[in-house]
Amino acid sequence: MNKESKSYIVVFIKGMMMGIADIIPGVSGGTIAIITGVYEEFLSTLNNLNINIFRLIQNGKFKELWNKYNLSFLLSLVSGILSSIFLLSHSIVYVIENQPIVLWSFFLGLITSSIFYLFKKIKRWTIKVLIFNLLGIGASLLVLTLNPGIQEISSTYLFFCGMISITAMLLPGVSGAYILILLGAYETMLKTIKGVLNLNSEYFLNFFSFVLGALLSVKLFSKVLTWSYNKHMNYTLSCLVGFMIGSLPSLWPWKIKSNKEEILFSKLYIPEGNFMNLEFRNGILFFAFGFMSVLIIEFLANTNKNVQ
Repeated sequence: MNKESKSYIVVFIKGMMMGIADIIPGVSGGTIAIITGVYEEFLSTLNNLNINIFRLIQNGKFKELWNKYNLSFLLSLVSGILSSIFLLSHSIVYVIENQPIVLWSFFLGLITSSIFYLFKKIKRWTIKVLIFNLLGIGASLLVLTLNPGIQEISSTYLFFCGMISITAMLLPGVSGAYILILLGAYETMLKTIKGVLNLNSEYFLNFFSFVLGALLSVKLFSKVLTWSYNKHMNYTLSCLVGFMIGSLPSLWPWKIKSNKEEILFSKLYIPEGNFMNLEFRNGILFFAFGFMSVLIIEFLANTNKNVQ
């Protein structure tokens, strides 16, 4: 195996690590990209994509296409990301159906820790920054109130979910999977991926709608979002933190369901018996595990940054 082939395998493995992060709410694929040292190249490669790709394909200039758009790197990384997402979707669907308290407690710990992490990245609090934070909280509460428990999600809605979640996945510290939870589409997408892998044709339209939205968003919004993050970091982070704070009720492990719809706020509860209750103890344990996981990931990211 030559050196170039080995480097593609390494990039593929890094992509798999990003894919694991992308499918778990609270863990940022962007952060993993920073830890593994591929973030800047990944972002610049995405931003470099344009309509000239089709011209080169039409003219049969495949070698120029391959080199100009860094496709060796991009395809290796994206293949790794998709491999992890496809492999893990089955497992997460199983846990959601059989151990929901454990899973949502873990996710709640991940998100809570991510909120603290992003809070620390806001360098200076001003009235404007606070307003953006409150706007984020208000927007997420509005989404949860208007759409507390979607049972049937259309392919059109998944198209927009793809557009929104993929942009979040490009930002360090922001979880695209968590955005899907906020939009009420997380479980639907997991089941869609599982259905596609099982070659169930009824899921194909939903899957391709989501992918099309994601691809369109990468081209239309990645530069804008990157510019906003780099030039107006305080405002962007403050709004994102607000979104995360406002939507915490959607992650609460103990909810009373009515007519199969989760009614937020008024139907949240704590199980009786507290620490005498095994379910409650398991919830606390996995919350702590999730909380610590983000701290460890961010520590590794900072260590890698200092080494570079």
